[in-house]
Amino acid sequence: MTANNPSHIKVRFAPSPTGELHLGGARTALFNWLYAKKHNGSFFLRIEDTDKERSKQTYTDQILDSLKWLGLDWDDPLIYQSGRLDRYKHYLNKLFDEGKSYRCFCSKSDIENYKEDTYTLYPGTCRNLTNEEIKSKLNQGISFTVRIKLDEGVTVFDDLVYGAISTNNKELDDFIIARSDGSPTYNFTVVIDDYEMEISHVIRGDDHLSNTPKQIIIYNNLELKSPLFAHLPMILGSDKKRLSKRHGAPGVQNFNEMGYFPDSLLNYLALLGWNPKNEREVLTSEELIESFSFERVQKKGAVWDEKKLHWLSGQHVLNKAPQFLLEKIRLIDPDWGMNTDLSRLLNIIDVLKPRAKSLKEFVEKSKHFFYSPKSYNENEKLKAWPNMDSTKIVSQSIQILDTIDNWSSEELEKATKTFASDNSYRVGKVIMPLRLAVFGSLDGPSLFEIMTILGKKETLARIKNAINSMPKY
Repeated sequence: MTANNPSHIKVRFAPSPTGELHLGGARTALFNWLYAKKHNGSFFLRIEDTDKERSKQTYTDQILDSLKWLGLDWDDPLIYQSGRLDRYKHYLNKLFDEGKSYRCFCSKSDIENYKEDTYTLYPGTCRNLTNEEIKSKLNQGISFTVRIKLDEGVTVFDDLVYGAISTNNKELDDFIIARSDGSPTYNFTVVIDDYEMEISHVIRGDDHLSNTPKQIIIYNNLELKSPLFAHLPMILGSDKKRLSKRHGAPGVQNFNEMGYFPDSLLNYLALLGWNPKNEREVLTSEELIESFSFERVQKKGAVWDEKKLHWLSGQHVLNKAPQFLLEKIRLIDPDWGMNTDLSRLLNIIDVLKPRAKSLKEFVEKSKHFFYSPKSYNENEKLKAWPNMDSTKIVSQSIQILDTIDNWSSEELEKATKTFASDNSYRVGKVIMPLRLAVFGSLDGPSLFEIMTILGKKETLARIKNAINSMPKY
């Protein structure tokens, strides 16, 4: 049996705390959250921590912190699978008592031998053991798993992304629902959890497509209503294989540490496998919620592109107020601009906004607003200050700059260009060495914006220092 459209949307994100939150997991959490918000539903978080050897509290904490940073707030209660073992046992016993599951005493070597004998699936060796045979094996202390009894037929479900999907039950074996130590398998625990949490929609990666028929079979055998399913395309690396650490893909926390804003990362993750009707790319969380639907989810994997993320991040930075950015910069570098007055700091941030794509870039690109250059990149020096002509031009220009009383970017630009024109110099031959002298780099904001922020005294001092430090050729 399959679920009908529920009146109240309930979704969940169910990470395993065996590692930090990766990008694929974050995208899955986001799509669940967007769907819940779009329909005024509930978004739950379930920690699937039954793998005692690999599950770590450190990873649980990292996952929770990453979701909080992203702003993906979840509804209470927070569920831990490790606290629900009695509930799994209850349903395992129900299936067993109703004759819908059975003990399997086959060893791993037995299973391998079946495969060698042309069986591709478990042939049901223990399905029809007599009571005497079962009792004998139990008395011998032979360990057993528990397998579900699979009926003939076809298991069908309508996926909200991929459409109708059918699986011939002959392609499945009587799969294991409890291991030899009595612990339930993943497919079994997921069914029980989703049912008791009243989950209406299971939204997850399409690597789970093969699990879904098995889970539906468990729902049917327990006579429980199953949720609706939506499977999302994988995020791929540049080699079109599933994105992983081998592609250098960082975890979500790394983006926080690199100074990205969560709204830019969410924006980019949303566009990986989904697109809005209006084909816009720069979207706020509110706009993502309003636009989200499964009809726009693609069926093929989306390739991770860090350059695209970087660009999107820059677009989000442009929309943020300088005061807000200052507060965030101070979180990653508490001493940033500490001896500089507030108005100058806000001006620095304002001129860097079109060029800084992350908080770290604000810190890196602003250093020469606070410190006079001590040295110059050799390649840039050769380009901007190649000979004594450059020294002559800079020496002449400083005399012009010294006469300017209205120290503003407009007046500085006007005076510099007039000086170049009057002396038949290309404007670049004047601006480039001045930029190198004042800012220590040919990259950055407008030279005249830089000079305005630095002020007349500091600007002239830096130019004089550059003249003195350049070779005499």
